[in-house]
This record gives sequence, structure tokens and C-alpha cells, in this order.
Amino acid sequence: MRKIIIFTMLIALLLMPLAACQPTATEAPPEVEEPAPAEEEAAPPEVEEPAPAEEEAAPPEVEEPAPAEEEEAALEPIRLGVLAPLSGAFAWIGEENVMGVEIALEELNYEIAGRPVELIIEDTQIDPDVAIEKARALVNRDDVHFIVGPLSGSTSLAVKEASFEWPDVTVLPGGAANDITMREIAPNVYRNSFAGGQPLYALAQWALDNGYESIATIGEDYSFPWDQIGGFAYVYCGLGGRISKAYWTPIGTTDYSSIITDLDPDEIDAVLVAYGGTDAVNFVNQFVDFGLSEEIDFLAGSSFGDAGVLAEVGEHMDGTVGGSIYSSTLEHQEFKDFDAAFRAMDDRPSTLFAENFYRAVKWIALATEEVDGNIEDVDAWREVLQNTEFMAPAGHVEFDEYHNPIQDTYLNRVEFVDGEWINVVFETIPAVGQYWTFDPDEFDAALPFGRDNPSCP
Repeated sequence: MRKIIIFTMLIALLLMPLAACQPTATEAPPEVEEPAPAEEEAAPPEVEEPAPAEEEAAPPEVEEPAPAEEEEAALEPIRLGVLAPLSGAFAWIGEENVMGVEIALEELNYEIAGRPVELIIEDTQIDPDVAIEKARALVNRDDVHFIVGPLSGSTSLAVKEASFEWPDVTVLPGGAANDITMREIAPNVYRNSFAGGQPLYALAQWALDNGYESIATIGEDYSFPWDQIGGFAYVYCGLGGRISKAYWTPIGTTDYSSIITDLDPDEIDAVLVAYGGTDAVNFVNQFVDFGLSEEIDFLAGSSFGDAGVLAEVGEHMDGTVGGSIYSSTLEHQEFKDFDAAFRAMDDRPSTLFAENFYRAVKWIALATEEVDGNIEDVDAWREVLQNTEFMAPAGHVEFDEYHNPIQDTYLNRVEFVDGEWINVVFETIPAVGQYWTFDPDEFDAALPFGRDNPSCP
């Protein structure tokens, strides 16, 4: 009996784990949702079929960027600075300088080789220190590529001597002091006008050939008149002429009586005058007032005989002979076009001071167009400039090896033509350089010209 009980207990113990694995009566197995029939399944999201290739919107075109330096050159304007005397005794000459620049830019529609031109103008006040200050402002403040001007010899020489400060900026001064392009050449300075004596070498020869054996000279006391009268004297004295007296006055002098009363008609045949602007006008009026115009002839330096002076006092200069690189009776079309443009602006004959600044801009434009506007390659641009020659209003111009123009010079006579006092050409001397027929080394050895050099009393 005991064995039966023990056996029954063992059976019960063996069945207990199996009972634990079965669900209880109150726990229903989780319902498993029958899947919907295939046709009732939720449709997947519709995917829009791509449009045929021909209906696809074309993607926006992306322009390939130009190399940085080419893009900058294409967009950046050419910045042109102008230095001119817009106040003081030479103010009207400075205004003529600016007119010349504006005529050139209007012809170009203020654009050169596809690049717009920005113009910045500064007044030098005929002061070398002010000219340097204004040049530095144009370079450092305005970042100009080119400077046209200054005008006067002293301001131009000062800017030339400071030009080493801005080697990548090219300066085209209008001053005629010899040393702008003699003795020491600046690589970034190209004169747009002439060396002092260049227009007067032939006048000196003409004066002696026509009986002017003894003369007096008078001019402002600074570098340009020194060099203009000095160039005349270098030829005149060398050929046997005599300069009995030489007078020098400050720019802006208003009273010339002490000089005029010192001129002796029995001692001199003529007076060579190198004044310009209001100095020239005041001197002529006082010369006439003292009654000397019937006794002593004028010989005219390039500024004294220019159209601006003749418009004021031409009637007192009838018959005066002078030397210049310009005249009012030139026949080529470039002169006629420029003269017409100037007259349209100011209703009077054009002047050499307007022409010189006009030709400077044209020189810049021609060289820039030749290099397709790439003025940033400064050395290449200057090589092109050096070899650029063209027909300017004054005549054919090209640079010599010293950066000074080779050009025709003219002997003019003042005449009344069609209601105007103008210069009339009676002799053209072709292709005159700053050294004319002289050996450059010998000529340079005679420099600098000044108050007492050359002298042949």
C-alpha cells in the first residue's frame, strides 16, 4: 500500500511542469488578425511617373565663372586722375586742360576697350607741394591707374620726382621743364607736351635771320620759362645773337612798370616773352600803355602766343612771330574735328593746353585698346604706349626713347582772320625732338638752364 502511494506521488510530480505550460481557463490566446484579401490591401502611395524628356523643365544654365583676374579686368573701371591749375594765374589754362580731357572722353563715350572710365580732377594751385599731395591722394585714395598732368613745369617736375612712390601708376604730365624727360628718366612718366625749348629752337634761327641781333627776355621765375628761354638762348647765343637783359618775375605779378621802363628801344630789337595766363595779358596791356608796342617787337614763347592770350589781347600783338607745337590754321582733319569740339564748348579757337591733355587721353586709349583693356599688366602696357604713334590735333606724335614727344613745330604769325586774332602758320619744322640737332650728352652737360644760364650779354 505504501508503495502505491509513493508511486502515485511521483506521477503527480512529473505531470506538474506540463500543467504549467498549458493556458489557463481564463486566458484567451491573442487573436491573430487575418490578412485582408490581396485586392483589399491598402494601395501603396502613387509615384508620379517622370515626364517625358522633352517635357522636363530645363535646369537653369550656370555660367562658368571667369578666372578672377579676367573677371575683375572686365568689370573694374579705368580710373583716370587729372591734375590741373584750377585757381590762380593759370586757372583758365587749367580749365582748358580739363576741356581737352573731356573732349577725348566724350569721343570715347567714357569707355576704353569695354571698360568704363571714371574721371577724378584735382586742383594743383600751381604749387609743387600741393601737386604732390594731390597726386598721392589720387593714387592712395582713388586708386587711379593713370594721371594726366600737372600742367606747369615746376609742379610736373615735382610729381615726376615723387613718381617712384607709385611705380604702377603711369603719369602723363603737361609741364615743359626739361628734366621731366632729360638727364634722369622715370619709367612711369611720359610727357604729353614738349620740352621747354623744343618749339623755340627754330624761332631763334628765324630771329637772327630776320635782323633781331639783340633782344631782351622776360618770363616767370620758375623751371618752364627758364627752360623755354634757355632753349632759345642755346641756339641764339650759339649763332652770335646777344641777350642784353633777362627779367624774371613771380607768377601772378600785376605790376610790370619797372621792367617796361627799363627796356631801351635803342638797345634791343625785340623782347622774347615767356609769360602765360593772366601774366601775359597784364604784361601786354601795360606794355601798350607805356607806348612801347610801336618801338619794340614781341617774340612769342609757346604760352605767350597761344590762342587763349590772343583772345584777350590779340589786337596788341598783330604781326608777332612765335614758336609753338600748335596753331590755328592746321589743315588735317584731326585738328579740324578737335577745334570744332573745343569751339562748341567755349566759342573760341582751341589751344595747345587743351590739345596736350586731349592727346594724353588718346594715347592712353590707343595703348589700352591694343592690349584689349589689360592695363593691369603694366610693363606690357607701357611697352605698347612707348611704341604708339598717331595723328593728334597738333600733328603726328610719337615718343622718343626718353618719353618725350617727337612732333612738328610751327612758326606762327598773329593775324586777324574772320573776326578772330589767331596764329597763322608760315613755316613747319617736321619731327622735332627735344634735343633737335644737338648731341644729347652735350646738351645735358649745359643743363640745368636757369636765371643766368645760358648767358650772352
